[in-house]
Amino acid sequence: MKSRIAILLITLVFPGLAVVGISLYWFNLDYAALGKAENYVQKLVEENKVNDRQLEYAYHRAFIHRINVFADGTWGLLGGVITALGIHGLVAIKEKP
Repeated sequence: MKSRIAILLITLVFPGLAVVGISLYWFNLDYAALGKAENYVQKLVEENKVNDRQLEYAYHRAFIHRINVFADGTWGLLGGVITALGIHGLVAIKEKP
């Protein structure tokens, strides 16, 4: 019985929590970078002194940050699912009389 609990903790719960934590950390960093990139694009548009190449470059940099934020959020969700599976397994284990 104890070995089942240890296996679930080692293979599902702890790695799932690690994935959630790491993903949330990178999500926060990438989200802050996305905000800066979007503000920079908005500033370039309002200036009206830049050429199309500079504007497209700044827009695509912001788009890259948007993709990173999406990927970090997805990994956080997957880590949460992995953790939930492990916790469900722990709760579903029946004690032997």
